[in-house]
Order: sequence, then C-alpha cells, then structure tokens
Amino acid sequence: MLIASRSPRARRVPGIGALAAALLCALCLALGACGSPAGSSGSGLADGSYTIDVSLEGGTGRAQVASPAAVNVEDGAITLTLVWSSSNYDLMVVDGTEYAPTTTEGGSTFDIELPELVDSLAVQAETTAMGDPHLIEYTIELDTESLAPADGSAGPQAAETDESSAAASGANVAEFHNTDLGCSLEPTGSLELQYATNFTVDTFEGGLRLVCIANGERFLVVPEGSTAPDGLADDIAVIQLPLDNVYLVSSSVACLIDELGAIDAIGTTSIKQDGCPIEGLARAYEAGAVSYGGSYDTPDFELIAGTGCTLAIENTMINHNPDAKQKLRDLGITVLTEQSSREPEALGRLEWIKLFGVLFGREAEADAFFAQAAERVEAVATKEPTGKTVAFFYINSNGAAVTRRSGDYVAQMIELAGGTYLFSDLTGEDGTSSSTVTLEMEEFFATARDVDVIIYNSTIDGSVSSLSDLLAKNQLLEQFSAVQEGNVWTTDQNMYQQMTNTAGIITDIHNVLVGDTDDLTYLKQLS
Repeated sequence: MLIASRSPRARRVPGIGALAAALLCALCLALGACGSPAGSSGSGLADGSYTIDVSLEGGTGRAQVASPAAVNVEDGAITLTLVWSSSNYDLMVVDGTEYAPTTTEGGSTFDIELPELVDSLAVQAETTAMGDPHLIEYTIELDTESLAPADGSAGPQAAETDESSAAASGANVAEFHNTDLGCSLEPTGSLELQYATNFTVDTFEGGLRLVCIANGERFLVVPEGSTAPDGLADDIAVIQLPLDNVYLVSSSVACLIDELGAIDAIGTTSIKQDGCPIEGLARAYEAGAVSYGGSYDTPDFELIAGTGCTLAIENTMINHNPDAKQKLRDLGITVLTEQSSREPEALGRLEWIKLFGVLFGREAEADAFFAQAAERVEAVATKEPTGKTVAFFYINSNGAAVTRRSGDYVAQMIELAGGTYLFSDLTGEDGTSSSTVTLEMEEFFATARDVDVIIYNSTIDGSVSSLSDLLAKNQLLEQFSAVQEGNVWTTDQNMYQQMTNTAGIITDIHNVLVGDTDDLTYLKQLS
C-alpha cells in the first residue's frame, strides 16, 4: 500500500531508480527493442506470482526478513512483499517513497513497488520495538537467480496455512517449538521476541502459557486458581502460579529476577551470601528470607524440599550432573534449565527477562525494562564505528591468554559499542560452541601487539588491579601498543552476573573507545 510522505524523520535514501533504468536499458538493447510484450514486465517476467530468496544487511544485524519473499507481476508492474521478523516495523522508505505495513500479524508486511528487480535494494525501516520510533538503514539483497514461479503449496503464498512454512510469514520458527499440548487446546497467541532464539511462549485459552526451551524442555504455566487440562502430553511439566520458594541456581539470571522485583519468590539459592552481587538477593539473605541451598552439583535436597519448593531454575551446568537434576524431579520439583548463555545475540540474553516476567507475573515490568535497555543499546549501536580494535582476555595460570570466541556476546558488545573485536575469526575450544579460546602468549602477541584497547577480564582473574600486576603476568605485554599508550582497562568483577547492565557495559566500552572516560561504571583504567 503506497502512502504519502508523513514523517519529517524520513530521509531520502539511495534508491534503485537509476540502477533499474540502466539495467532496463541494457536488457532492451539485448532484446533489440525498447518495449515489452503486453502482460510482461521490463524484465521479461510474465504476469503471475513468483518467489525470490532475500536477505537483510545493516542495522545491528539482528532483524530478519522472511525468505523466500513473494513477487507479484500484474500488468507489467512488480510488487515485492517483504515480511519482517518483528511486528514493530510501522514504516519503510524505499527510494524516497514511504510505505505502511499491509498487516502486522506474524510480522510487519510491506508491499514494495519496484520498476525492476535488482540485486540490492537500499531501504530504511522504522521500528517501535525500543519505545520511541527509530528509522534504521538496511540493504535488502535479492538473489535474482533464485526467482521461480510460486507453486501455491509452499513459500510465501502458503505461509498462513502451512505451519511448516511459517518462517515465510516472518516467524522465526525454531525446531524445538512444539505447541501440541496433547489435548484439544490450540494456541491463541505468542510472546513476541526480537532477539532471543532459545525459548518461546505461547498463550492458550484460560491464560495458560506454554514455554518451550531450546534443550527440548516444555512447561505449561498455569495461572493462580486454575488447573492443568486433562490429557496433557507426558513431556510437559506443570508450573503452577504463583511461584514461591524457588530454588535459584542460575546466577546469571538472578539479576533479571531482581530487576522484576521477584526475589521474594526465591526460597533457596546456590549463590552464596558472602559477596553476593545481586542487591535484592543480598537483602533477602540479611532478612533471613532466603537460605543457601547448596551448589548445582551438590544441592541440599532436604532443605530445598522442606521449603515447599516446586521449581528449580538451573543453568546449563546442571547437564554435567544429571543425577542431581533427576533427584530434584524425584522430589516433585520441576527443573527449568535456562539457556540464556547460548543466545547468539547480546540482547537475546537480556530478553530472557520476558520469560521470567511470565513465570513471576511481572510481564509489564519485563517488557518495559527490555524496551528501555534495547533503546539504549540501539542508541550506541547506530553510531558510526570508531575503527578501534579491542582485545578482551585474561592470563591463566599457565601463562596463556584466554579470550572469547568470535560471535560470543562479549565480542558482540564490543562491536555494538563501535569497536572491532580483534579475534573475529576464532571458534570455540576444539571447534565446539565453547565461549572461550586459549592462545599461547607468542600467538596472542603476534595478533594483539598493535591492538588499540585492552580490556582485561577481571571477572575471571581478579588479581590484576594495576598495570604492574598485568605486566607481571608476562613481560611481552610491555610491547603492546595499548599498554604503551595507557589504553588498558579491567572489567567489574561481577560483569557476568550483571546481565541487566548490558546497555551500561556497552556504553562504557563505547566511551572508552571515543575517549569520554570521566563517568564510567563497569570499566576501570589500569595505571
């Protein structure tokens, strides 16, 4: 649907007009004519429906468009239908023309009129996912060689009726997403996620919520005063609300629960009182409202069961001790193994707060917090890159440098802050999905000696509080450009337990890169 210009924020972006005209002219010359047969477009396409593979570049790299996309040709006019992975896009600007979505069901859908199919299409898209509208520049890549007639049974034309091709409707359907409850109930809606890919939440009649986790676990969240339906599938565990006396093992999501004001639902935890980094949990310890329930591998089963605990929130470490997990289940305790650490996006980790909003009855608070945090991250991420390279590492007891793999959320935070993560081609240990990579100092030195900024990981190695402490680790570090220029920083020792401060950490990194270091919270300069 074509609409008149309505927003002063819209800027004219490089469009396809000139390029399309040139391609059309070349095609006409090749055909020996400057006209097109009736009922075909300038590209030689007959009227009808087609599909084409598309991909999205630009922005922060987290948005998606459904592929293949639909192409319709009518009276020689080409319309490209783009379906975004979010329903929060309310405007697109293509070659200076503004388009409104034709629908936002299953993702914002836009019908874009094109004079010709081209390989690349510069666009702007406005999103409201972060509160205030933001107009972000993207490039739509079209694989013209993939253009094929739509067969009516797959691709974009069948997206609304064929669940197996739901990805074409803009929904990022994961393999673990299974909405079959085993009874007659059908989902009536789903929780919209912009970044998280390792959980889903679907809504059913009566306020029932089905949670699917990427490890295959499924949970039916039952509202207070309601009961689970008969005939529930055997693999679905029931979480009865309201929650009370939860056994919290995952320290990384404790800050999310604290942010929601739901610490009072925690009865036991594996996070020790001494040096507890979570303010709400520390206060609960002081008030005697929470007890230490043992570590993930050696829980105090008697204490936990004695509190009336019905839910344990574990992290992936519990996979190393399946016996402890099974013992909790034998005691009638539902075990949810959160997977936030395996999110491919930094904001994906943070978006797990929406799941805990569902579990603890704080959905509005979760949505508001995430929208604000995402807006802060976008405000930094959309700035021009600084061109500065960054090394993030610590020195282990063997004298080797332990850094993060490329694509890890720490590497992503550096990129979002406008830096260039130095080790952009490192995979996990032994080619696995491990978040760390160990490099012998000689190899590390060869790559990192000219790095612009060093961030030393004090979260793991808290022994470095001065530049002399760092140089005592290995004298080769004296030759690093960042050391000689004084651009060496350490992290807050509780960084891994501060997921709620993702936006602040990214902002601090950005400020270090641009030299605005007067008011930092999570980084400290070594001297």
